[in-house]
Amino acid sequence: MIRGPLRALTFDLDGTLWSVDDVLAAAEADLHAYLRGAYPAVAARFAPEDVRALRRELAERQPGLTRNASTLRRATMREMAHRSGLAGQEAERFVARSFEVFLEARQARVTPYPEVLPALARLAGRFQIGVITNGNADVHRTELGPYVGFVVRGVDLDVPKPEPAIFSHACRCAGVDPAEVLHVGDDPHVDAAGALGAGLQAALLHRGAPLEPADGGPDCPTVPDMAALCRLIEQSLDAGAPDRG
Repeated sequence: MIRGPLRALTFDLDGTLWSVDDVLAAAEADLHAYLRGAYPAVAARFAPEDVRALRRELAERQPGLTRNASTLRRATMREMAHRSGLAGQEAERFVARSFEVFLEARQARVTPYPEVLPALARLAGRFQIGVITNGNADVHRTELGPYVGFVVRGVDLDVPKPEPAIFSHACRCAGVDPAEVLHVGDDPHVDAAGALGAGLQAALLHRGAPLEPADGGPDCPTVPDMAALCRLIEQSLDAGAPDRG
């Protein structure tokens, strides 16, 4: 159950409020279309699936890159340039422009799950709403932006979830104690365990088949969508409210 007083909710974005796989796949296809016109040699060498394989290769060779999604993607683009014969300022121009194209496409391809917008509007009437994400999406460039009061991105702080510092920073942005914040995300370790470890409350939003019980898993409620989250919060807080009769 959710405990009161509850004054703020924070949300993960990718995989929680929209399908990250669909967004990234579409953005990578848009980037490849750009490369076919602007850098045909790079496009011929690196199809979208090759870019994904290269990104995994770099992450395995240099695990530190995985702390920051933007740093890893730029490093991937820099390696693409190197393997395609680009060097010096030409390579850096390639990285800068390709990353810009990718980010634009990433934003354009965001489509929230159907129940997210009405649920967020409902919750924003009662709580502060914030974002804690390891990704590089800009929620204020989506239709959800008007309901979000503060955004904390690991790519900006260079501090990713599940590290406690990013959750503590979000609580300072909200101006409330950690115990008065509920963090909602789709990852049991990165979101739920990370938030609980920093003193926040947590809820898992899991849209697939029910999770199997796991020893040592986070002790928090699980909901299938945002509409269910609204019901859980309202039921929990109403149950904990003093009897005014």
